[in-house]
Amino acid sequence: MNTPPDTGASAYNPSLDNLRSLLLIRGIALLGQTGVLAYVLYASRTTEGLWGVTTSLAVLAALTALSLWRCTRPWPVTDNEFLAQLLVDVLGWTVLMYFSGGANNPFVSYYIVPLVIAAAVLPWRHTWLVAGASLLAYSLLLYYYQPFPLFTPHAQMGHGDGAKVHILGMWFNFLFSAGLITYFVVRMASMLRQQEARAVARREDRLRNDQIMAVASLAAGTAHELGTPLATMTVLVDEMLQDKQLTSQTREDCRLLQQQLAQCKTTLQGLTRTAELTSVQQTRSLPLDTFVAQTVQRWAVRRPGVVCDIQVHSTGNPPAIEFDSTLCQALENLLNNAADTGTDRLQVSCGWDQREARIAIRDWGPGIDVDILQDAGKPVIRASRAGLGIGLLLSHATVERYGGRIELLNAGDGGAVATLYLPLARATAQVPGQ
Repeated sequence: MNTPPDTGASAYNPSLDNLRSLLLIRGIALLGQTGVLAYVLYASRTTEGLWGVTTSLAVLAALTALSLWRCTRPWPVTDNEFLAQLLVDVLGWTVLMYFSGGANNPFVSYYIVPLVIAAAVLPWRHTWLVAGASLLAYSLLLYYYQPFPLFTPHAQMGHGDGAKVHILGMWFNFLFSAGLITYFVVRMASMLRQQEARAVARREDRLRNDQIMAVASLAAGTAHELGTPLATMTVLVDEMLQDKQLTSQTREDCRLLQQQLAQCKTTLQGLTRTAELTSVQQTRSLPLDTFVAQTVQRWAVRRPGVVCDIQVHSTGNPPAIEFDSTLCQALENLLNNAADTGTDRLQVSCGWDQREARIAIRDWGPGIDVDILQDAGKPVIRASRAGLGIGLLLSHATVERYGGRIELLNAGDGGAVATLYLPLARATAQVPGQ
């Protein structure tokens, strides 16, 4: 059985907080109507005709108390539940207005409150539903109501023409206000939510960039610190190879160690060149299929145990893309993540259309955990045996710098697919003769 989420005081739930605010507004409105009822009782000294108002207030108060109890439960507050609460407000207020003079009751303008709340909190479809229900209720109250001595004295005095014009004017004012609120407030609330989403995205980008800068600083420091011990080991291995007393096996091991040290030095020099080229924004241009083929071939040298098949799924001349070595490294990171799943074969396919180029890497491993799929590319590093940690984070940052994106999906027949998308706005014209 799943345990409910932690509902401690430190956890903030905006939907639950909105529901509490709605219930508080409803409670204040009920207190106001209770004050009106008390004044009528004091002025008329009779309870005749007040049973409907009293019953309506009691039912609404009971529903409010029940909703307040619901706020103490760990159940999430959905949009549909919030909509139901607003419709309860509209229905309850309609019954209350029916027993207290209908549209003659000045408190009938309370219908605007649930409409404003819906426009600020709920999607536009729900807002139009609340607006329609409020307008229908207000319209019915123009004709169907029970006279209330405090608000409908003209019902007994026989001069209701002027009052009817006034009530009809109030109805038109409500119709006009409801239309403006539903249209403009919904738009403004939507813009605010979009602005908040962009602010959250910017904060995540800043956090990810901070992490990338930290990794880059660590890599630069590591490259600098490794230079001296690598040079020392290279000198020692060279001196050992000059010793004529070494056995053939030891000499072979020394040659292998010499090759590995040379590879390490080449890697460090490549890192330095990458930083220099990136600082001056130097890029190269290659057709998409050539770029993929060269990157995969260079990567396959370091992973000889994995068979990699390259396919082109589009026809015509491939677009030429501009790139630097960081984009190559981003593609290699995706290849490493796929190979680290334990699969013995990979399928790399590339394609393009009018808008973007696609590079998909398919493996036949165990797939990607759901948690990693949700957080992929976010500034959260998850270490695992299957990779998908800092390498994927850096790949996302690099591809987004080119205006692209990376999508991860689990394949239906096992394994996973990582797809790199690059917009062709950064691509040059078609390469002739390809």
